[in-house]
Amino acid sequence: MQQKVADDIIVQRDSFPHLDAVRELNRQVFGEDRLINRLDHDPLIFLTAHVRGRLAGFKIGYSLNRRVFYSAKSATAPEFRRRGVATVLMDAMMDDAALLGFTEMQYDTFPSLFPGMLVIGFRYGFSIKSMEWNRDFNDFQIRLARDLPDLYLR
Repeated sequence: MQQKVADDIIVQRDSFPHLDAVRELNRQVFGEDRLINRLDHDPLIFLTAHVRGRLAGFKIGYSLNRRVFYSAKSATAPEFRRRGVATVLMDAMMDDAALLGFTEMQYDTFPSLFPGMLVIGFRYGFSIKSMEWNRDFNDFQIRLARDLPDLYLR
């Protein structure tokens, strides 16, 4: 299923047909092959954003528990940054998670490595839930959280 959400950005859900391209973008942005530990979470939200037929970004998340949805990984291709791709993917994931009945969304970020993830989180009303030093990344690992809107009240 796809949804046109901006003038030239199309979001596709259940994006397993794009898995090879997503893995390549993941290698380009993060320098690693692993997307997340496993892709068989239930539920799993796997979104891709496309601009004129090209993969512009992805976002993958899953349930931490019945109440909390965790956005595990996302990336925007360098040539599509500052064009609204991350915003479109964040909107789509928050809406999908809320429609599935989740009341909170969380994600982790490393501010020295990915400062933009703090910026988008604060813009969306996320707040810091926890922070600890991560030796593997030699950076603080910050967990951000926010309540999801009740879509039935819209």
